Amino acid sequence: MYCITVLTDKEHNGSGYAECIKNYCAGKGVFPLVEIYQDVEMFFQQICSAVPDLVFLVLPEVSGLNAVEHLRSLYPKCGIIWCSDLDFSIHAFRLRIEYFFLEPAEEEKIQEGLLAWMERNRVL
Repeated sequence: MYCITVLTDKEHNGSGYAECIKNYCAGKGVFPLVEIYQDVEMFFQQICSAVPDLVFLVLPEVSGLNAVEHLRSLYPKCGIIWCSDLDFSIHAFRLRIEYFFLEPAEEEKIQEGLLAWMERNRVL
């Protein structure tokens, strides 16, 4: 079973993103465990014991960049879909992010990111 983690802050609706992910994956015949974190420190503490297959990250400003860099340094094979309010596309490329896009985190963009991750990891 795949594990997908949604990492947001208090301003974003993690449950809405999780529902979008579950629905899209179910349509593809994949039924991952989806977890939601709204605290970056707690997220990094928890994943020490179980690294997710994919992290969908929506954090504002430089906090998103910091979280992505830290995640990539600790777990280089973890998939990352990153949504930001700032254009960090060059950083996303350098960090080998599966899919990067600017806010708003619309369902279509989330689905494109999931498809890119699924194809790259032969999930389908």
